[in-house]
Formats: sequence, C-alpha cells, structure tokens
Amino acid sequence: MTRIAHLSDLHFGSTEPRQLDALARILVADGIDHAIVTGDITQAGRKKEFREAAHWFAKLPMPVIAIPGNHDTPVHNLARRFLEPWSRFEEIAGFQQEPIVRHRDFVFAGLNSARRMRPGLDWSKGKLSTRQLEQIKPAFEEAGRRLRICGFHHPLRGFDDGGSAGRAVLPKTDDILSVLTDAKVDVVMTGHVHKTRLLRMEHNGWSFVLSQAGTAVSTRLRGEPASYNVLTIESDREIDLSVHRWNEEGFSAEGSVRFFRDEAGWRETP
Repeated sequence: MTRIAHLSDLHFGSTEPRQLDALARILVADGIDHAIVTGDITQAGRKKEFREAAHWFAKLPMPVIAIPGNHDTPVHNLARRFLEPWSRFEEIAGFQQEPIVRHRDFVFAGLNSARRMRPGLDWSKGKLSTRQLEQIKPAFEEAGRRLRICGFHHPLRGFDDGGSAGRAVLPKTDDILSVLTDAKVDVVMTGHVHKTRLLRMEHNGWSFVLSQAGTAVSTRLRGEPASYNVLTIESDREIDLSVHRWNEEGFSAEGSVRFFRDEAGWRETP
C-alpha cells in the first residue's frame, strides 16, 4: 500500500504558519509515502519564497514531486519572466518542470500548464501544447500494472460558482481528455482554483479519477477551508481518495471515496 498526499497552491510568501506546521506533522503521522504538489508553491516567484519552500520541503521525510503553477514564474520581474521563467523553480526549489517519476506502485508524469505570458491580460490561464500532450503516452509505456498518474496545475473541469474558478479550465479539453484516455491514465491531479473535488471523468470509453486539490496552507481562500487530498493505492485495481480539511483542531479527514478498476476504467465502489 502506498499513500500519496496531493498538495497544491501552497503559496509560500502568503502562508498560514499554523497550517504549515500542522501539515508537516500530519503528513508524517499519517504515514504519507510521497507528496505531489500541483503548482503554485510560491506567491510571486520571488527567490525568498522559493528558499522558504525548499527549506520546508527538505524537512519532510518523504520524497516530494512538484510541477510549476502560474505563480511560480516571477510576477514582478518581467525581464526574468520572459527570459528565464522557471529558473528559480528549478535552481532554488530543485524541481523539474515536467518530471517523470517511476515508483513500484505508480508512474507519475507531470506537465507544466503554466505560461510566461498568454494572449490578453489574464496571464494566469494555462495551456497544454500538442508537444506536451505527445509526451503522455510514452511516459506510461512501461508502467505495466502500476497506477498511471498525470498532473498539471490548471483544471479540466470548472465550477458552477459564477466566479473565476469556473472559467479557469484548460482550453481544448476534449483533445486533452482524448490523450489521457488513450494512454489509459488512472488518476489526474490538478489545482489552481483553490477548490476541492474528487470525481470520475469518462471519455471515449475510458474513465479516470480526478483529484482536484484545494489550497493547502495559503491565506488565499475561495470560500473553502484549506485542504489537501490523499490517494491511497491499495492495489492496481483499488484506490481510495480522501479530502483533509483544516479546522480549529488541525487537519482531519472529511471522508473518502473508494474506486475500483474494470476493463473500462475506474468506478466508485458501491
């Protein structure tokens, strides 16, 4: 059994100290084997923020995998944003933009959906290029029976909240879904909107599990308490996903959803 904490939108530079300390403690107490962070580890891409994040990650006993978010390129230094958008993410925090990690129970392929700039005034929006999508299937060619996990910062599904979260989805979603289902991806991890959701998505005869993580420790809440998700891999055909939310007592599990895999993908356990 392997337990993976899906964290997102930590926003070092704008964190809640109590939550940050509590999160580090509970990840250890709950026996988390890996942590995967789907972007926005900093608030404004500053060197100080990346150093603070790197120091916090280094204290964790489990391996940490991270991919960039739109806040991880310099927000205020436009010259560096255009010329070296991810240099601090790589050199100070020590992460790769698009890591492929192979573990005995899973293979993780991360994609960088953030952009140094986008058409229009809203540069927070994301995109996945054709070249990036072409990387997905080869990443899992030797996965065998291991769980196939793909992660990127921006969401695949919006929220019917009337706010910006509902409009933050990646463009050309059908193309992305076609690639994910063709590669028989089992779990997709996303962040960005600071809202949590666990659900099954079906496309072209295959269904995968979507883990949409909220903001784990930042003060930038959008109507929900701080939270993170935990993926428990019990076997190649059975997984459990749970949401852990912040309350006055600390982080606690809100409940879980169990999924099983058949020939057409993943279904909720009755």
